[in-house]
Amino acid sequence: MRSRIRWPSLIVALAAVFVAVATIVQAVRQGSWSPVIATGWVPVVIIATWPASYRRCRIRRGQAG
Repeated sequence: MRSRIRWPSLIVALAAVFVAVATIVQAVRQGSWSPVIATGWVPVVIIATWPASYRRCRIRRGQAG
């Protein structure tokens, strides 16, 4: 089961790195912060939807809350 989860996570991580690098390159070329501001929501969405992010905060059955 681990290998099945690893590939989508790897693809998402590589896509995030690609978007980040492309945004920085475009911002440097334009000499403006507008590309960074326009794509600033992407890391927030990736962090919020990352598979392990919800597991840490979930209370297990049988434990006192």
